Amino acid sequence: MKKTLIFLLFLISVTISAQKVDLDRFYFDVSYQALPKEPVPFEKRTYASEVKLGGKIQTYTNPTSLNERINIYGWKKVDEGATVKIALHIEDFVEKSVTSQVRVEENKDKEGRVTSRREYHYVLAKYSGRGYAKIAGPRTPIPLTAKQIEEEKAKQAAASTNRFLKNAVVKKDTVSDNGGFNWNFNDDIEVKSAEFQDAASAMKSFNLNRNGVHDNTLRGYVDGTVNRFNTSVNYSYGFKPISTNQILWILDAKNEEGSTQIEAIQAVRELFKNMKADQPIEDLKSSMQPLINYFDSLKTKYADDSKPARKMRYSAYYNLAVIYLLTDEPEKTIVEAEKLILNDYDKSDGKELINRANKLIEDFKIANTRSTHNPTLN
Repeated sequence: MKKTLIFLLFLISVTISAQKVDLDRFYFDVSYQALPKEPVPFEKRTYASEVKLGGKIQTYTNPTSLNERINIYGWKKVDEGATVKIALHIEDFVEKSVTSQVRVEENKDKEGRVTSRREYHYVLAKYSGRGYAKIAGPRTPIPLTAKQIEEEKAKQAAASTNRFLKNAVVKKDTVSDNGGFNWNFNDDIEVKSAEFQDAASAMKSFNLNRNGVHDNTLRGYVDGTVNRFNTSVNYSYGFKPISTNQILWILDAKNEEGSTQIEAIQAVRELFKNMKADQPIEDLKSSMQPLINYFDSLKTKYADDSKPARKMRYSAYYNLAVIYLLTDEPEKTIVEAEKLILNDYDKSDGKELINRANKLIEDFKIANTRSTHNPTLN
């Protein structure tokens, strides 16, 4: 019996070594959260916001409608007692200048002589938008850089030799200012008209559409300001949902192993289809265990040093590393990625996975969580 088993294993090894192994990408959808840079306990994730607009801005919109668009993902908007208080001010939008411009197009021969010349006239309108935002909320102190520390030491040394300062009390900061956040939304915007054969036609066309150009540019400035502000505030505090697709590598072969891999990958797609960014994934991780066991078994099933066997092991290491990364187990990802590198087939993928895993570990540390699937405070 033992001899028979050894012979069967030998046949499997010979078969995989002799045949060509082709791997195909398999895409599947995932959902998770981009983690914030400021850790705030779950029960304290509340915010309040206000929007103030200058007179001309109100020709396009009103403070109430813009305020409704301000959102911190995973947080609850409240009227009183908010942990984070937001004030967005969009103060003004003006047309600064309207000037005639010309673009010259020349064709030259081999000797560099101009053989033809044509002018294209257009109007360049310049606009200016003015706005800012203030955020009052938790902010993690930022340690001073080595350069800043050296500059501080130099200041203290200078003070120690000054007869009027040597006995004074000098504050020795070890962290940078940790107040709230301020953002500036002052923008200069240029709008170029269509081109014409003469300057008069270009200016006439622009003047006919001047009000429309102004209003469209104003809308773009206001909408862009709100979008940029939401991006900025969520970078600091939000648990922004992300939906994307990932890949696994599967065997492209019409044999028993190929059929098993297709079945396994289809299961991966179905299981991850139910993943929600703000819902726990414990059930998903439990359901994934048979698939993890299967991919893990391929490492020993194809254990020889042939290229086909190494490709099979590569797919096993890669698939496991990705699955662990997507189920918030980056330390296990690193283990599989290191084995992928030692396997000596497409080492660059292993290095990339290690970088992704280390970034996730760092994100966990900064956000003070161990998950990219955190609940929303309701």
